[in-house]
Amino acid sequence: MLSIIWNNIFYFPVLNLLLIFHNLLFDNLGWAIIIVAIILRLLLLPLIKNQTEMTRKMASLKPQIDALQKKYKNNPEKLSQEQIKLYRKVGYNPLGCLVTFIPQLLVLSVLMQVIRNVTNNNLDGIYPFLQSWLSDGGSLSINTKFLFWDLTRSYSDVSAEFGKFAIESLLYLFLAILVGFSQYLTSKFTQNIQGIENKEVKKGGKKKKEEDLSADEMQKQMSKSFMYVLPFTTVFIAINAPAALTLYWIVQSFMLAIQYMVLDWDKSKKGVQNLLTKNKDLKK
Repeated sequence: MLSIIWNNIFYFPVLNLLLIFHNLLFDNLGWAIIIVAIILRLLLLPLIKNQTEMTRKMASLKPQIDALQKKYKNNPEKLSQEQIKLYRKVGYNPLGCLVTFIPQLLVLSVLMQVIRNVTNNNLDGIYPFLQSWLSDGGSLSINTKFLFWDLTRSYSDVSAEFGKFAIESLLYLFLAILVGFSQYLTSKFTQNIQGIENKEVKKGGKKKKEEDLSADEMQKQMSKSFMYVLPFTTVFIAINAPAALTLYWIVQSFMLAIQYMVLDWDKSKKGVQNLLTKNKDLKK
């Protein structure tokens, strides 16, 4: 039952959409993946918009939360009750992040399955009318070549064949590193345009001890650490993953940054101006 729902609602539509663009884009699987990745990211735009608006509302509560923490620092139970009252005013739901995270996880899971099957030339699930249109009644084959890469292969299997430092292998390694770089650059850029600062908090000219840091400051430090850990983890995964999946990750990373820019353009524009000013100061 679950497999029927999964296939008919998620897998089959994405598979056939990818095949349509593969045909329209001159049998080029790479460009088809890029277009489908953009479309699916745009479909998630309303969820990202809600998340951005909630983040903005929560940021507006910071002065009030700081005041409550100071007032009830010796009464954690009362502090928790008052914070919950504030959260309710803006409609904050602790489980709201799942509303954004779960659809993105579904999209990634569907695309991984579609890409894996398409690159193995497993086209089970193609709509009959679409197969007739794409193949004129004959067999349908997928061109997995894109620029310098065979999208079915990864750095690990190419290096096993040609050697770790062969030109053929380094091209796939470059693609894997580009995934990590795009994620780091997107996270850094998004934090800057959204005005998120990760400055070290000092007290009396010395760094605060870990136990003296507020929850907000701890969250910023964790966010900064995550910004470095995630790209390295992704590179490790991409080294062993098909280049088709790596290509999708690169596109969706940059699309995420563009979405945040569009949803909060005034603040984003100010953030970009600040970045340009910082670069000019560094050059001087």
